[in-house]
Amino acid sequence: MDAADVALLAAAGVTTGAINAVAGGGSLVSFPALLATGLSPLSANVSNLVATLPGYLSAATTSRAELAGQGARLRLLALAAAVGAAVGTTLLLVGPADTFSALAPWLVLLACALLAIQPLVARWVTRVQHRSAPARLTVTVAVASIYGGYFGAGLGIVLLAALGLTLEEPLQRLNAIKQVLSLTVAVVSAVAVALFGPVAWLSTLVVGAGTLVGGRIGVGVARRLPDPVLRGAVITLGVTVAVALLLR
Repeated sequence: MDAADVALLAAAGVTTGAINAVAGGGSLVSFPALLATGLSPLSANVSNLVATLPGYLSAATTSRAELAGQGARLRLLALAAAVGAAVGTTLLLVGPADTFSALAPWLVLLACALLAIQPLVARWVTRVQHRSAPARLTVTVAVASIYGGYFGAGLGIVLLAALGLTLEEPLQRLNAIKQVLSLTVAVVSAVAVALFGPVAWLSTLVVGAGTLVGGRIGVGVARRLPDPVLRGAVITLGVTVAVALLLR
């Protein structure tokens, strides 16, 4: 990497951390930044899975108050998330790199769509509540985590919808559970790709450090932007990246 690449990745990391703290979808910034430095789609994806881990850890540790009294439920769901993440990451690592390269633009577009509907998901969760169905919830979380282990962007939105389907809890508590499950998926995926994936470690460290900074101080900048503007900018970037990948 040259100085320009380092600057780009550091800025992308800070922006990713801030966006994830405010609205989610920050991987739609860090993933294309890693691509722009010359990494292959597969290497950029596995590097991004590791680089975003510090941000998930920061978000989960700030949700302790909302997690009170949910220990047993969290253990069950975290186990389901870990299993799903292991399956998704295994599919990523053992599958042909060409397959992921072909899927990458469509996964980016899916993440853009998830980010676009995030406000609708949040409003739907506050209106639609169901009696807890542990078996259905566990399976749903596991399936969502397979997606997270394979790609990751938009995972939080998928998990929030899955939790809202079966748990009768306030949105703040559902969001706290989502943070823990996202962290679980990130840890399992990061360990697996760190051991067996083509991680670009220097790039990963630069982005990861940026996400920590973004989660702490970058959020203040992001909050000055109206949410629709921030969301629209990230979606526009994601669609641009997807088109560029399709045209490669």
